[in-house]
Amino acid sequence: MKKKKMTVFMAVLSAAAIMLTACGGGGKGGNGTKGAKDTLTVGLTANPITLDPYNTTDSPASKVNKNIHETLVKYDDEMNIVPCLAESWEITDDTTYIFKIRQGVKFHNSEELTAKDVKFSFDMQKDNPHAESVTGMVDFDNCKAVDDYTFELKLKKPFGSILQHLTQAVTSIVNEKTYTENKENYGSNPVGTGPFKFEEWKKDDFINLARNDEYWGDKAKVKQLVFRIIPESSTRAIEVESGGVDIATKIAPTEVKRLEKNNKVVVDLTPSFSTQFVGFCLKNDKLQNVKLRQAINYAIDKEAILNVAYQGIGLVASAPMSPGHWGYDDSLPPFTRDLEKSKKLLEEAGFKDGLSLTLTTDEDQVRRDVAEMVQAQLGEAGIEVKMQTLERGAFIDAVIQGNLELFILGWSDFGTPDYGLALVNPALKGAGGNMAFYDNPEVEELLTKAQASTDDNERMELYKKVQEISWEESPYVFLQHDTEVTVYSSQLKGFNIKADGDSDYTKMYFE
Repeated sequence: MKKKKMTVFMAVLSAAAIMLTACGGGGKGGNGTKGAKDTLTVGLTANPITLDPYNTTDSPASKVNKNIHETLVKYDDEMNIVPCLAESWEITDDTTYIFKIRQGVKFHNSEELTAKDVKFSFDMQKDNPHAESVTGMVDFDNCKAVDDYTFELKLKKPFGSILQHLTQAVTSIVNEKTYTENKENYGSNPVGTGPFKFEEWKKDDFINLARNDEYWGDKAKVKQLVFRIIPESSTRAIEVESGGVDIATKIAPTEVKRLEKNNKVVVDLTPSFSTQFVGFCLKNDKLQNVKLRQAINYAIDKEAILNVAYQGIGLVASAPMSPGHWGYDDSLPPFTRDLEKSKKLLEEAGFKDGLSLTLTTDEDQVRRDVAEMVQAQLGEAGIEVKMQTLERGAFIDAVIQGNLELFILGWSDFGTPDYGLALVNPALKGAGGNMAFYDNPEVEELLTKAQASTDDNERMELYKKVQEISWEESPYVFLQHDTEVTVYSSQLKGFNIKADGDSDYTKMYFE
């Protein structure tokens, strides 16, 4: 088998490399070779909650949505910002961006894209908890369609990472007419401008997309893109080995050694911007006690969890966001396992005789493995842990509503500190990203200053201070900085994946 390892890249994201690159991919339209296989099948970890880009931010939905819908700008393979539905833009002052909308772009219903659709799409993000961590800095009331192909974006205050934020699926551009007339059913029958058109969705089974032959950019090399819903990592791995799927995403590290021996598949290991953690819901009175949270942090053996549950793939978490981020703080003291210190903090917190907590996960096998290790390790410190598993949708709802005590999740972002630190931003509690409901006025003030500053050195220091405070106050036990494990057929050509976990499926084909 062939094994591909990509090195950790990108300490600093380029803010705006303006390149006239089509949003949907490169190469000639059609298959790589006449008569070659023309359906690409991808194994997803879970059923998307909805394909309405404004009503969810879950990773499976984003992976599908980015093929149907498009955004004003996007990341290229090197994580530079390049044009997409906006062919160019001008920054007229610190809070004003003028986007020139690409002409001749058609939605999948044959309606032409105009700046009016862009204005409508941004209005859909206003007061939307799912979009708040991405576009909360936008002054929606003062954004406007200047003419048919010019859109003026206004910000409430200067925000240095706005272009990076506009790459996210929740900022997708929809057709105003279609969305308005079909709002209730849009999530199961979406209409975008992307390189693939929605065809069929059988819940918990598959989503079929067809190549958009009227796409404005380079057309996909395959005719069909199918997403199969396969929650079990081991099953996804077996499916890619047997040819049932061509790409299996988020494969459990425990599968890697076996898969490396199979020459029918390729194992790709790509350092990502994701971080895995045990979250504390601070709406719970007991968990508002910082010494209790620190005691739990010292009781958990992150190194053992990395080596066993993650099979040594990834890095022990060393900050609230991963090392690939600009603004990452590499000087924070580690929470190395120390049972005596944990028990002492537990006593100081008022729990000398221990306590009982419930730890919740979704069906993901790796998270359940982590939960079992956490349960055993906290037990040694005198903390009884009861475990429960919820279906993915119910689990996410419970997390963002603050209905759990402890939970295991990950935060996948796109390499900007503003989004990476949404986990600890008091202004973004719940669906905005702060799933711990962590509240610290100083942290909120520091983040507000950092977002408004145009001085990179000042921003760097502010972000580091936020990491220092939140690391000490421990609203999460940060476990692991991810390496994305993806397995794909050795017959597949043009495979690609970026640090944000996205792939450009239009470039992939079979010979």
